[in-house]
Amino acid sequence: MRVSVFKDLGSIGIGGASYAIMLGIMVLSIVYDRDLEPVVTFAFDTGRSIIGAIDSLVSGSHWGQVAANHLRERVNMTHVVLSIPAIIIAAIVIGIPFNYVLGGTSTALQRIAIALISVPATVVLAVGLFTFNALVPEAYAALLRFADLVWQASLNALSASGDTIPCARKLTNAARKGFSGHHYVIMALCSMAASFLVNALFAFASKPRDA
Repeated sequence: MRVSVFKDLGSIGIGGASYAIMLGIMVLSIVYDRDLEPVVTFAFDTGRSIIGAIDSLVSGSHWGQVAANHLRERVNMTHVVLSIPAIIIAAIVIGIPFNYVLGGTSTALQRIAIALISVPATVVLAVGLFTFNALVPEAYAALLRFADLVWQASLNALSASGDTIPCARKLTNAARKGFSGHHYVIMALCSMAASFLVNALFAFASKPRDA
């Protein structure tokens, strides 16, 4: 029970760190918009490639095409792709030490493997959620409302720091106009869920078998 709680804390730490780093990436993309334009363009092209791959995968399926169109029309894949570096950093810099300190898996190799597997697991979980949320519209609507509350609270906190952080209010206004922040929140939640699931899978796989 104690180990399970610690693993939950580790997953929450990874999600929180991911979101904080995503906010940092957002600030950098606003402050250094011209310098980071090639990075944003790369993220945009990668997002289009992901949608194209899903289109090919569900070709011929009516509901699959509906899901792919939903992904294309309602999800800012550029921001989803830009969030991936934050997830990688959090999984490695936060996830590995947390697993060690909180008494998770016993070997360094397992901790590294969990961090590395958690990243693609997060992307698969998020893309699946963004793509097939039409199957659970009420649950997804509730998730969006929660994500938007977190996003708005983050922007309000940033704006309130305007007296101590230069240009904080200007950054906040730019973020409100140009960013689909709820996608960042959902990606962070997916990183929590992926970390928890991967940890649970490793714990189950490494559990001693009774003779």
